[in-house]
Formats: sequence, C-alpha cells, structure tokens
Amino acid sequence: MMLWLVAVLSLTLAGCKKDDAKPVATLSQLLATGVWRLDSIEANGRTTSSGTGIKDRYTLTFRPDGTYTQDQFVNGDTYNGTWMLMNNNTLLHFTDHKGDDHEYTLMNLTESELRYRWTNKDNELEDFVFSAQP
Repeated sequence: MMLWLVAVLSLTLAGCKKDDAKPVATLSQLLATGVWRLDSIEANGRTTSSGTGIKDRYTLTFRPDGTYTQDQFVNGDTYNGTWMLMNNNTLLHFTDHKGDDHEYTLMNLTESELRYRWTNKDNELEDFVFSAQP
C-alpha cells in the first residue's frame, strides 16, 4: 500500500510542471512592438528640450520587415524609411525617405524606453529619449 502511494505521488508530481517562462524578446522585436514618441533630447547629460518644447517632435513606428514611419507633430508630415540594428545590436541604422543614411548608438532599449545617441553639428553628444506609446 505504501509503495502504491509513493508511486501515485511520484506520478502526480512528475505530471506537474511549472508555467513556461515568457520568451525574452530580442532587441529588434522590442523596437518593432509599437509607436515610440520623442520625449526629450539630452546633450552632455542634461535635458536641452522636452515634451512640446522639442521643435521637431515626432513619433517613430518600427516594423518587423525593416521599415519605419516617422510622424511629425507640428506639420503632420509622415516620412518612411528603413532601419536595421548593426554591430551586435549597438548601432541603429536608418535610411531616410531621401535615401540618406544615419547611424545612432543604441544606449537603452526596454519595453518602455528607447534611447539613442549621436554627435550633433556642434560636436556634442545628444541622446534622443523616446517612450513607448500604448
């Protein structure tokens, strides 16, 4: 009887399994999950523009097929281009609607924040900080 009870318990416990862990999204998948709104621009570690104070504020929508859309808030213009992550996912490469290439260092990418950096015309490091939009 005891042996039978141990066997039943063993089978019962063996049949139970923990919930499968949620798969970890790749950086490309995180980037292409929705709309990203430009919320602030930082230069040399301090915020230089934020919110509606950003002259050319826009959103970016990245798609899994490597295309993106940039929607301007001020004039309502929409621009399309292509994107890719390069250099072990540390470089965000854009080809804009004019065919010009732009590269930015990817500083942070989570489900809620996208941050990339470039050197502006004044030779200052600028971070563009975006938030994920519902």
